[in-house]
Parts: sequence; structure tokens; C-alpha cells
Amino acid sequence: MSARGFTLVEMLVAITLMALMAVVCWRGLSFVAEQRAGIESQSLELADLLGALAQIERDVDERLPDIAAPARATAPELPLAMSVVPTPAGAELEVLRAVPAGAALEAVVPVTYRLGRDGLVRTSAGADVLLLPGVTRLQIRLYAGGFWVDPGAAQSVIPAVRPFTRATALEIALEDANGARYVKVLAL
Repeated sequence: MSARGFTLVEMLVAITLMALMAVVCWRGLSFVAEQRAGIESQSLELADLLGALAQIERDVDERLPDIAAPARATAPELPLAMSVVPTPAGAELEVLRAVPAGAALEAVVPVTYRLGRDGLVRTSAGADVLLLPGVTRLQIRLYAGGFWVDPGAAQSVIPAVRPFTRATALEIALEDANGARYVKVLAL
């Protein structure tokens, strides 16, 4: 009767193959974990960006109507409750909003979007809030009379036939230090 079992060589080959499989699996799991961390980081950045653009859109949507806005020296294409000021880093957007101030009373509050030292800043009621860190440039254009116009520019590309056409859209472009550019177009 012969003995049943494995030889030492067979055992060493099996252990070597199991060790090789363990190394391959470990490397694969490590790669998946790194990719997941990168995706989570990008997801958080994207959520912050979408939140900032949604806040701008909400402020623009809830601006004072022209009939209630005070007369201001703004670009003729803009609604009276909005102004855009060119800056070296792009532009600064100001929107006049009505906010509740008690029982059936409303106060007019200017909301300003500008570039701060650390990124896009929203100023409302004297309080600065860093809305989106890492932004290095804020650009704003208007769609008026069939053309994209830079508000506050010395020359207007709108034909002389329709020199004071109201803007129907507002384009907000944000750039970060890596050169990535994010654009949102808002209806006015």
C-alpha cells in the first residue's frame, strides 16, 4: 500500500503560488483604495463648485425687480439690481436682494461676489464667506442683442441699432490655479 500525501516540493510550489497571488491581490486592493480616495476628493471639489454656482444663481434669481431697484450707474444691458465691476483678476458681481427683516418687512441687502486672497468670496450684510477656495479668476459676460458682451467694456459690440438691449443671460466663468475653467450660464 502506498502512502497518500504531498511531497515537500509540491507543498513549496503551492505556498509560492499562494504568496504570489496574495501579492497581486494586495497591489490590486491598494490601487483601488488610491483611486477611491482620488474620486472622493474630486467629488467633494465638484460638490463645492456646484454649491457655489447654485448660490450665485439663487442670488441672481432673487434680485430686486427693476421697478423696485434704485437707480444706479451700471452697464445698460444689466438689470438695475445688478452691477459688474471689472477688476485685475476678472470682475466683481453685485446683486441687490430683498431679505426678510421681521414680520412682513424686507430689507435690501447688497450681495457681492469677488475674488479674495483664498478664492471666491461672497459678501452679504458686511460678512465675508469663502464660498469656493482655490479660485484665481472670476469672469462675467452678458448675452445681449445676440452678442456676448463684457460689462463695463469701453466699446460695445452691440450694433448701433440696438445699443441698450437688455441682457438675457449672464455667463460666470471661474478658473483655478491649475487652469481648469468652469462656466455657468444663468438666464436673466
